[in-house]
Amino acid sequence: AYDELTRLNNEMMTLQRELAKRNHELARLNALKNQFLGMAAHDLRTPLGVILSYGQFLLEEAGERLEEEQREFLATIISSSQFMLGLIDDLLDISQIESGELALDLQAVDPAAMAEHNVALNRLLAERKQIALHLSCQEGLPQMLLDRNKMDQVLNNLISNAIKFSQPGTVVQVRLEEAQGGVLLSVRDQGPGIPPEEQDRLFQPFGRTSVRSTAGEKSTGLGLAIVRRIVEGHGGRIWVESQVGRGSSFFVKLPGADVV
Repeated sequence: AYDELTRLNNEMMTLQRELAKRNHELARLNALKNQFLGMAAHDLRTPLGVILSYGQFLLEEAGERLEEEQREFLATIISSSQFMLGLIDDLLDISQIESGELALDLQAVDPAAMAEHNVALNRLLAERKQIALHLSCQEGLPQMLLDRNKMDQVLNNLISNAIKFSQPGTVVQVRLEEAQGGVLLSVRDQGPGIPPEEQDRLFQPFGRTSVRSTAGEKSTGLGLAIVRRIVEGHGGRIWVESQVGRGSSFFVKLPGADVV
């Protein structure tokens, strides 16, 4: 019995060493993958920016002299370039985050002013789709220690997503309120809703669901994954409540420990 126990113990130690070796190799390969993504995205950004800039210049300066079909070609070049630049920015963000390099520049921020700014940025997008965009902020919210640029990214993603998946004539409601000593942000839409079995995919890189945008808007599949990392980097939490046919609500809870 003693010999058998010794043999099993030796086998277990061998398996543990092998597992540790494989985990180390996986970590090394993951780091290389993130480094490659970052380098590739960085190198692609400049030429794509040039294509976008020249396309916009041609449309603005020579648009009136071009035939309708030629203007449509230019518009396609511009929209495709904009989408690709957005994808590259997301790839740079996710590769940086996955490498453990999410650096936050924390400053005192007025959360109500931040919400008002991001709602204003998305108002034209909502109007083009004939969607009402409403903001409700509780009075007297305290300032918080936040990375303003990254939290702008969070709000802009959630609001633009709500608009993207909403039909004309519906309402997107953005609300900011104090909750349990912290601040709770919610973005509610009246869209198609997300099936329960698909909701776990939302915050995973390239996680996709069966829900489609209402006007053919494109998505990189990285936005909510980046949003989750940013929120968690602030010590917060993000979740979704959704019902098929009744719309979706995304919630971001930022803890009171960040209130100054």
